[in-house]
Parts: sequence; structure tokens; C-alpha cells
Amino acid sequence: MVNSAPKSDSGKKLFYGLFIFPLVIATGMAVLLCTVVLLTREVETPESLITAIKTGSPSKRWQKAFELSNEINQGRGMIRSSGVMKEIIHILNDRQEYDPMTRSYMAIALSRFDDPLVADALMEALTQEEDVNVTMHVIWALGMKEEKRAVDLILPYLKDERSELRKTSAYVLGVIGQAAQVAPHLLPLLNEEDRDVRWNAALSLARLGDDSGYEEILKMADRKTLSSYEGMDQAKIEEVMVSAVKGLALLKRSDSQDVLNQLATSDESLKVRQAALEAVKAFGN
Repeated sequence: MVNSAPKSDSGKKLFYGLFIFPLVIATGMAVLLCTVVLLTREVETPESLITAIKTGSPSKRWQKAFELSNEINQGRGMIRSSGVMKEIIHILNDRQEYDPMTRSYMAIALSRFDDPLVADALMEALTQEEDVNVTMHVIWALGMKEEKRAVDLILPYLKDERSELRKTSAYVLGVIGQAAQVAPHLLPLLNEEDRDVRWNAALSLARLGDDSGYEEILKMADRKTLSSYEGMDQAKIEEVMVSAVKGLALLKRSDSQDVLNQLATSDESLKVRQAALEAVKAFGN
């Protein structure tokens, strides 16, 4: 009779030596490493990020500004911190010291504060700003605040030669409201060559209760039409169609119900179908 026990014990030793023990050691080292990282990691606060922006190298400032914008966007208990808010206003207005990208993030961060000084600071910045990206973000921030006093300052940008400012202004003015004041200035944009400007103007008019951009919104809801445009990938097409469906829901025109029903039942995108279903329900309500 062959005794196989010694071979079995040898196999177990080999198995544990080659696999189990190294795995335990590796796991222990990973846990130790994670513990060290967690214990030594510097927790960033809005104050520390402000300091990093002010003292860091110019090439790194915008990254800290981005982190600060995200930090404040998450709340973190700092929305009412006047000290942080004043520092952000200072950085936004210091055009000599800080680059446009850093100041753009400051504009977005500033819009998160619930303080009357915010709108005043943003409007003041808009009157002084020359950089297109900072201007665009300041306008966007005023839209986030729904600051009606800013309408007169934003309206001239609907005629700006830079399309990014025209489309941003068209969108923001629809968010702010003031239909009687704004709608007449949006109407000419429906004939714009730039499709983003046309689309934002049409959707903003819909928000203001004006269906003058109805035909343009129908084109935005047509997948075949959108697919014919250069540079329109599937994600962008889906985004535009969802926006169009929401615009049709705002207008509640009876002749758009067939379009919405078709999208709700047969469009290839789940997001578009869901948006269309909600729009159909809005008609019923």
C-alpha cells in the first residue's frame, strides 16, 4: 500500500508558502499603506484652498480654484462664510494677478453664496471684464442667482460677435425671466447661423411662455435632423432632444402631442423616452 500522507502534507506546505502567506502579507501591507495615507492626508478646506490659490504657482492656481468651486458646491457648511466669500471676490476682480481660468471658477464658486453682496460683485465684475471665458462664467453665475437686476447688463451680449457669449446670454436670460423685457431681444436669434445660439434662444423663449421658437424646438426633437449635423455624437443628440422635449412640455401646444407620444414609445434613448413620458403627463395635468 502506498502511503500518500507525506505527499499531501508537502503539497499543503507548498500551497501555503506560494499563495496564502504572500497574500496575507500583501493584504497587510495594503491596509497599512491605506492607513498611513488616511492619517497623513491633508484635509482641504475652503480656507486652505484660498491660501493655495493665493500662494501657489500660476500654473497650479486654476486646479485649486476648481477644487474650491467643487467644495463650495457641495456645501461643506461654508455657504455663509463671509471671509471666504470676500477672498473669492478679490480673486475674481484681480485681473493682473490671476489667470482667466482661475477667475472663471471664482465666479461659479461665488454664485453659491447666499449673500446680497454676491449679485452686486458679479454685476460689477461683468462691467469691468474683458476676457471672454470669465465674462461667460460671470453671466452664468448671475443666471444661477436668477438676478433680475442683471438683465440690462446681459442683454447687449446677445449681439456680441462671440457666439459663446450670445448662446450663454440667451440661455441665462430665459432662466432669469422678465419675459416682456427679454423676449423681443431673443427673437432675432432664431435666425442665427450658429445652431447653439438658435437653440438656446428658442428654449429660453419657451421658458418665457413665447412659442416663437416652436419650429426650431421641433427640429431639436428630430433625431434624424440632428444626426445630419456635423459634430453631433449620440450623447449630444440625446442631450439636445431631452432639452427640446422639456421645451415642448413648457409650451403645451396640442400639435406637439403626437411628436411627444412617438418619442415616448419608440425613441432609442431611454432618457429621451422618459423625458417625453413626463412631458405627456404635463399635458394631462
